[in-house]
Amino acid sequence: MSWWDGKKVLVTGGGGFIGSHVVELLLRNHKEVRVTVAGRMSKENKRNLSEVSRNPYLRTIKGDLRDPRFCRRACKGQDVVLNLAAVVGGVGYNSTHPASLFRDNMTLQINVLEAARLEGVARFLVVSTACVYPRLCKIPTPESEGFRDEPELTNRGYGWSKRMGEYLGRAYAEEFGMSVAIVRPYNAYGPRDHYDPATSHVIAALVRRVCEGESPLKVWGDGKSTRAFLYVDDFARGILDVAEKYPKADPVNIGSSDEVSIKDLAKAVLRAAGAERTKLIFDPSKPSGQPRRACDTKKARRVLGFTAKISLDEGLRRTIAWYRENLQ
Repeated sequence: MSWWDGKKVLVTGGGGFIGSHVVELLLRNHKEVRVTVAGRMSKENKRNLSEVSRNPYLRTIKGDLRDPRFCRRACKGQDVVLNLAAVVGGVGYNSTHPASLFRDNMTLQINVLEAARLEGVARFLVVSTACVYPRLCKIPTPESEGFRDEPELTNRGYGWSKRMGEYLGRAYAEEFGMSVAIVRPYNAYGPRDHYDPATSHVIAALVRRVCEGESPLKVWGDGKSTRAFLYVDDFARGILDVAEKYPKADPVNIGSSDEVSIKDLAKAVLRAAGAERTKLIFDPSKPSGQPRRACDTKKARRVLGFTAKISLDEGLRRTIAWYRENLQ
């Protein structure tokens, strides 16, 4: 018998990139899932949820998470809340919108957590991010580095909001006795990612431009920065593992231990797209973000038994195939 059996689960942001994959994974095992969507459901949300839109176990609830009354209505009668709602962007957007990213993400986190408390929700998941880590952190980065120094400057607004979201979850657990879990996922990618040039992350941006035939391919920074990327299926599975198995208000990294430079990543995208002959150009005048970001996965293996299953090359092939089928 699964821990999730018989539970009613609210997924805020369930129509988004990550959220829609979490919703599909829950519905695969016939869980009762409620998803919050904006008053006017976007084309992207409709597309993301199209494969499960007729599932009898899925209910969408329309409203604005900035409204505390709507948050209470969304949380009412739920056993588990997975708070995936967030305002996100790539390095360029994050660099120029620190205040709005902090403000908007804190508003979402405060409203949903307080509503869950007032409605007596049994389990709450705080979804944090690797952006909480400082620029010069240990590599691979253990969870203990999460509140050391300042977050990386190009992610400072988003990073601080997620740090404060973690603190809020821990404080609610201490003061109100709530059962709170905290997950710190690393860089996600895959089908349904955000491909808007203004807000996309690095893999989504590269996939879009390569598939559109950009040549030469111009990449921000000098290509030396490194990241550890996590395919969205692994991401969704990790989120549910943390919510179920580790409700300690103690963060757990979810990611891959495979660190890759942005230069090698760009080459891998070209290879997966069959565009190996495309010339690469790097622009060091543009921000590169954190010099290195790689996940210490020891805790996830120890407390969850979690390891990433999808390799970067396989994940890129799946992502490019989805992009070509759905967005070209």
